[in-house]
Amino acid sequence: MKLIQRLMVILVGLAIITISSFTSKKKLSVDGAWTFVKVQTIRPDGSISTTIPKEGQAIFQKNHYSFCWTSHNSTSHSWQLTDAEKLDRFNQSIINTGTYELKDSVLTTKASFAMSPMFSNGIAKFKCSFSGDTLVLRGLSVFSADNIAHPVYANGSYIVSKLLPVSRK
Repeated sequence: MKLIQRLMVILVGLAIITISSFTSKKKLSVDGAWTFVKVQTIRPDGSISTTIPKEGQAIFQKNHYSFCWTSHNSTSHSWQLTDAEKLDRFNQSIINTGTYELKDSVLTTKASFAMSPMFSNGIAKFKCSFSGDTLVLRGLSVFSADNIAHPVYANGSYIVSKLLPVSRK
């Protein structure tokens, strides 16, 4: 009788393990359009600088992506910006587009175009997670095509971007 009870316990345990291996986890997906709502640079000493983008979106679709955001607040409403206005906006903006892969919560982007020529054909890696409906991208590394680290990452800092679905902005 004890042998039958032990066999039953073992069989039930195996059945639970087998059934749980078939239950699928919800696959992490970033597909869609997102609005940048906060970008933070975290330094090795723990200090944080926060940027609230004035305009910007990230779009992920079929392994292609586009990142565009700026913290620049233009006072000009002209098609012809002064050189100072162009430089100011350039220094407060991120623009790049290319392909991406999301594997085991690591998002890897490869830029086919970037506003900064140093990042064209460069690779950025992010730890991807969600906090409610907020997409959180924690920068792991950013390298140029020549394998030169972005200065923020070379100094031991990293960037965290928070994005909301466009429909929930």
